[in-house]
Amino acid sequence: MKVLVISSCTGAKVVEHELAPTLSDFKKGKAHIREIHEKLADILQPAEKLYKGQQHIRLMSAINHLRDTKSELEVDLHIVSAGYGLVRANDKLPPYEVTFTGMKFQELKDWSNSLSIPEDFAELVSKPYDLILLLLGNLYLSACQLSDSTSFSSPTIAFCGKAQLAKLQKFDNVTPVVLTNEDAKVERFSSALIALKGDITNRLLTKLDNDATFAEKLKRIDGEELKQIMLEEKGVGLPEKKEAKPRTKPSSSAAKKASRPKAVANPEVDKVIPLSQEWKKESEEREIKYFIPEWDDLVDPDYDFDNDVHSGGTGNWTNETYAHQMYSKPNYDGLLISKVVAEKSKSKAKRINELGVHRFLRVPREVPIMGDCGAFGYIDQKNPPYTNDEILDYYTRLDFDYGVSIDHLIVPAFEQDQQHRYDLTIHNAELFLKEHKKRDLQWEPIGAVQGWNAKSYALAAKKYVNMGYKYIGLGSMVRTPTKKVLEILHEVHKYVPSNVKMHLFGLARYDALTEFKKLGVTSVDSASFLRRAWMGTGQNYLSPDAKWYAAIRIPQAEKSFRAKRMVSEGRATLAEVCEMEANCFEALKQYDSGNISAEETVAILHNYDQLVTPDRPDNRAEIYKTLKDAPWKKCGCDICKKDGIQVVIFRGNNRNRRRGFHNTHIFYDIFGKNLKGSNIKIGKSDTQLSLLDEQ
Repeated sequence: MKVLVISSCTGAKVVEHELAPTLSDFKKGKAHIREIHEKLADILQPAEKLYKGQQHIRLMSAINHLRDTKSELEVDLHIVSAGYGLVRANDKLPPYEVTFTGMKFQELKDWSNSLSIPEDFAELVSKPYDLILLLLGNLYLSACQLSDSTSFSSPTIAFCGKAQLAKLQKFDNVTPVVLTNEDAKVERFSSALIALKGDITNRLLTKLDNDATFAEKLKRIDGEELKQIMLEEKGVGLPEKKEAKPRTKPSSSAAKKASRPKAVANPEVDKVIPLSQEWKKESEEREIKYFIPEWDDLVDPDYDFDNDVHSGGTGNWTNETYAHQMYSKPNYDGLLISKVVAEKSKSKAKRINELGVHRFLRVPREVPIMGDCGAFGYIDQKNPPYTNDEILDYYTRLDFDYGVSIDHLIVPAFEQDQQHRYDLTIHNAELFLKEHKKRDLQWEPIGAVQGWNAKSYALAAKKYVNMGYKYIGLGSMVRTPTKKVLEILHEVHKYVPSNVKMHLFGLARYDALTEFKKLGVTSVDSASFLRRAWMGTGQNYLSPDAKWYAAIRIPQAEKSFRAKRMVSEGRATLAEVCEMEANCFEALKQYDSGNISAEETVAILHNYDQLVTPDRPDNRAEIYKTLKDAPWKKCGCDICKKDGIQVVIFRGNNRNRRRGFHNTHIFYDIFGKNLKGSNIKIGKSDTQLSLLDEQ
C-alpha cells in the first residue's frame, strides 16, 4: 500500500546558523540561495530530518517505525516549505527563516506562486496512490491554492481546523477530519492542538500497518467516525493513553458495517470478449492506433439504479465489467498497463500474474496490450526502482505485446535533474534492447524517449534509431501545448525513418491527428475523455454531435459528507434530506417521461444541491441545457440506450464511469473520422468553441 503524506514545515529546526536564508535571501533568486547552500554544505539535512516541531516529530516516529520493520506500507512524504516550496523528504536543505505567518493574503498567494506550490501540489495529488493524507494548517493550505481544477485522484483524508472545512468539502474524494481545541484536551490523545495532526496520523499509519483490512474501511467512514476510531488506537512513540471504557452498545455506523454484504463473484462477467471482423478491419486500417490506460475502470453491469444497490454486494474485479464488455466492440485499438498500476494492491498483482494481461483484461490475444513502468509513480525518486532484467521478465511472463524501456520523467519540478534523467533513460533503453535481442523475446520493445525541448528529444530519438529500435515512444508531454508538441515532432521526424513507429504517451489530440500522421506518429494513449466524466463541472457528458454537457449532481443523502454536515448543522433532518434526494430522482424520472417541465426539474435539483453545498456556483443554466437537449436520448450507444438518463447523473462509480465509457465511445468515433480527414471540433453545449482539453 502506498500512502502520500503532505505535511508543513515548522519554525523549529534541528540545526541553526547565522547564515540561515531569510525571505529577503530567497527573493534575490536561486543563484544567491545556491551560494548560501555552498557555505552551509556541512549542515544540510534531508527535509524529513530538518524539522523538530511536534507535528513533524510524531509523524516521523511512525514513518521511521514502518521503515525499520520493513513494512509493506510505503509512505511518500512531501513537505510544504515557505522557503523552498513543495519538497521531498530526502531533499537536502539548510536551516532557514521563512514562514507564511504574517503575510497578507495577496503576498502569500504571490509568494506561493513564485515557489510553484499550487502547480506542484495539484500535480502531486493527481497521481495514483492508495491513500493521501493532508496535514496542513490554514496558511499552508491557502498556499496550495486549491481550485476547481484541483483533482484528488485517490481517497484523501485532510486533517484540518474548522476554518479549512469550506475549502476542502467541495472536493470529491476528500474526507475532512476537523480537529479542535476540545479534541486536543481529550486525555487519550495527549497532544496539544499544534501536534494533533501528527499524533492522529501516527495512529492512522500504525493502524493501517497492523490491519490490512482498514484501508477498505476508510472508504466507508466519515471524518468524525475516523477521529473516534483513532481515539482508541495506539501509535508508535506516543505518550501512553488510558484505556477506553468498553462500549455497551454498538454505534449505528458499526452496525451498518457489520451488516454490509461481502462481494459476491458473478461468473457471467469473467469472460473474454469476442472480436467482430468489423472492429478488426477498422482497427487495422487506422493509421494512428488509440490505446487507453488501464486504471481499474470497471462497473457493475446489473447495478440497481432505483435503489443504488450493487448486485455483487461490494464491487471488485470478480463481479464488474470493463468498457469493452459493455459495447459490441472495443472503443480503442489496444490497452496500456503501467506496472505501478498493475501492482497497486496484492490481490491485483497476484491475479494479473496468474492470468496474464490479456485474460486479466478479458480480451482476446488479437487486442494489443502495451506495458510500461509507470514513471509517474516514481517521479520523485532519484532513480527508477526497477532493473532491466526485472522489467524484461515482467513483460515476458505476463505476455505483453509491447514493452516500454525504463524511463524517468523530465518535468519542470525536477529541472535540476533533467540531464541525469535524460542520460539514465537513454542508457536503460540501450541495455533493454540488447538484452531483448539476446533473449530472442517475441514481444516488441519500445524505446522510451524523454526530453525537455525539441533538440533533446530529437537527439535521443536519433540515438534510438541507431540502436536498432523499430518503435519509440515520446513521454513527458502531457501538459505541453499542441503547438510545442508539433515543434518537437517536426525536429524528431528528421531523424526517424518511416519504418520506425512512434507513440505519444498521454496525448490524443484529436484536432492534430493530420499533423501527427505526417510527422510519423503511429499510436497514442490517453484517458482524458474517460476521466472528464467525473472531473470538473460543465463538461462531463460528450454528445454524439461533439458538444459537452454538465452532469447532474445528486449527492448521496446518507453517504455524502456534505449531506451529513447539513444534518449535523441542523439545517435539515436526515429524513428531510432523504426526502429531497428522492424528490430529485423522481423529478428526473418524470421529466424523462415528459410529465413535468425542465424548469420544474431544475428547481427541485437546485434546491437540494444548494442546501447540501450552499457555496457551489449557480449551475442552473448548465443543468437546464442538459435537460432541454436530452443528449442521452439522441445517443445510440449501448450504454445510453440501456441506462438512459442515469448516464448524466453525477453520483458514484456506476454512473460516473458509465458516462466515462460513453465519452470514450464518442471520442473514438471522432478520432477515427478526423484520421480520415474530418475536422471535428469538440465544444461546449451552447457553442462550437474548440476544447483543447489536454493542453
